[in-house]
Amino acid sequence: MKFNTPFNWLNDTLNIALIGAGGSGSQMLSGLSKINYSMQQLGHKGFNLTVFDPSSVRLPNVGRQCFYPADIGSNKAILLTHRANLFYGTCWEAMPVAFDPKEYNSRTYDLIICCVDKAQFRADLVKSGEGIYNAGMLLDMGNGSSTGQVILGHLGKISEGIRLPNVYDFYPELDGMVDDNEPSCSVAEALSRQDLFVNTGVVLPALNLLWSLLRHGGTDHQGVYVDTKTGESTPMNILSAA
Repeated sequence: MKFNTPFNWLNDTLNIALIGAGGSGSQMLSGLSKINYSMQQLGHKGFNLTVFDPSSVRLPNVGRQCFYPADIGSNKAILLTHRANLFYGTCWEAMPVAFDPKEYNSRTYDLIICCVDKAQFRADLVKSGEGIYNAGMLLDMGNGSSTGQVILGHLGKISEGIRLPNVYDFYPELDGMVDDNEPSCSVAEALSRQDLFVNTGVVLPALNLLWSLLRHGGTDHQGVYVDTKTGESTPMNILSAA
């Protein structure tokens, strides 16, 4: 089964929200800049990107994320968005706040990319779109110390075509799950929790999935499971949800 790219994704400016600019989000922003520039060179109208993150750069973020020692103390969303705008001539917007599904209506975005580790937030984000017609899609990325997954799905109901199940359809246990996301105090402690390139291992398949949708008009998989220790990468076949 193949999922065809929504018509407006190929013909209009794509409105994207990137939630989180840390381990995965900072690398995702860099990749989105490259895709946006490349697609514009091919005649596409490109992206309107809004980046959400209330956090400031800390020492444990340096090296594992796309930050340098001189960045410590700066807001992640503002810093990375400014760099992207400077390097590529974009006019993307930074929001140095947490994304609130009740305040920032998910239906205003064609695509929401979630790079937040908190399980309850991911559940609440999807539940905000339940029961309503919403063609917007969610690209969710989650990872542990050496494994992770990428899942593309619809946030709500759609009027026609294939509805891809989202991360909450696959993992309803996200609702009520308690996270252990205490900030690390050092780079060494951060690396003891997550391998250095596990975020990269998750981000690259996510970018490839988005590139396939925009460049090749569709995809034959809606996600990927990765394991950086074993080197395995397993695609998730297209599934249709009711």
